[in-house]
Amino acid sequence: MRKIKNYYTLTEEQEERFNILVKEKEVLITKGLYKVKIPKILHREFYTFGLEGLLVSFLILEDGGIEACDFDKFALTVIKRKLIDEIRRRNKDKSVPIDFFDNTLIHSCNNDKDILEIDLNSYLTTVLTEQELAFLDDFKKTQDIKKTSKNLGLSLSTCYRLFKRIKEIYIMFLFKRA
Repeated sequence: MRKIKNYYTLTEEQEERFNILVKEKEVLITKGLYKVKIPKILHREFYTFGLEGLLVSFLILEDGGIEACDFDKFALTVIKRKLIDEIRRRNKDKSVPIDFFDNTLIHSCNNDKDILEIDLNSYLTTVLTEQELAFLDDFKKTQDIKKTSKNLGLSLSTCYRLFKRIKEIYIMFLFKRA
């Protein structure tokens, strides 16, 4: 028998079954990280707490506390609970504020327009291709599709197509925020 974190004791057979379960249900941990809105840069750090939630769920399943058909929902709930508990513990100790980036954004902006612009630029860099970004940057300077076409060496039809796509992405962003 091996002890894990001084709380859970597993037999060799249970450890083997749990390792197989982790490979099959790893997506539940990732889903829990996203559901609790853990920033992507902290996913590795919080993964162990999700793993602990999966272990607790596994032990309850082994003990007969839940049915196998209910395992996924139950495990996701336990994983989210473990993640939330860790967030609360960290915020209580003031070690690493989970909303560091949100706080920085709010304090560095003077008004809602600045925040919206920062959100929009961040969204655009993740959604647009390099060509679309280059077109948008040049178009912001020239405010003329023909000049942008000439500056980038693109055909006028390509520039109109890029303009239309970027406009659609702007509209999607605005509706998503509403």
